[in-house]
Amino acid sequence: MQFDECFEGDYRICVGALDAPRGDGFIAAVVVSLLLGDAEAAGPRTREVWRDDSLACGYRWPTADAALHYAKNRAREMVRNASPMLAPAR
Repeated sequence: MQFDECFEGDYRICVGALDAPRGDGFIAAVVVSLLLGDAEAAGPRTREVWRDDSLACGYRWPTADAALHYAKNRAREMVRNASPMLAPAR
């Protein structure tokens, strides 16, 4: 299992490469959180706006790096295109 994190605008993107449950390879996972409030005043607060623990319908990537790369690019694409899937729950 491997994890990585990056920021895209007002969003924190956490990605993971999880060992595939049946067979060789890695499953890509992602959590995107919206940064809320003033990070300097009270520390960063976030609200999760999208989570998928089986990106690409559970496709098994041959390496952890390939799974992480796919997950990060997919999340960045969602943020940059202002996907309605990123709307926080009310």
